[in-house]
Amino acid sequence: MKDEPQIGIWWDSGSQIVAFPHSPSEADSTTGLCDSDDAHNDLWPDAAMQFGLTDFEEYFSVPRGRVLWSPPKQISIIYHGNATTADRLDEISKVFHLDQWESRTDMHYMMGSSVDDLFDD
Repeated sequence: MKDEPQIGIWWDSGSQIVAFPHSPSEADSTTGLCDSDDAHNDLWPDAAMQFGLTDFEEYFSVPRGRVLWSPPKQISIIYHGNATTADRLDEISKVFHLDQWESRTDMHYMMGSSVDDLFDD
């Protein structure tokens, strides 16, 4: 039997993925999607340790994102920023046991000059 698709948050340094996958629970009544209650800033100390980084590094210093599940469409959605390549999305999909999935960029997860552009006056 195949593993069921998981949801949760992740970071990807480009060579190592640190993820916190878990089974989906009830879908949100507004969006219809199953999302994790986990927050990047809450799980960063554990993730930083796995990356070998210090607590002084910020949780947004490593490319990150989250995986949601759409029960009506029976598809997973990987939200990510501009620093996550198609090859790395494939690797993330394996960590979360995703069979059918799509990816979407999200401004929350942008890196580098794309982040600076959000705050220009």
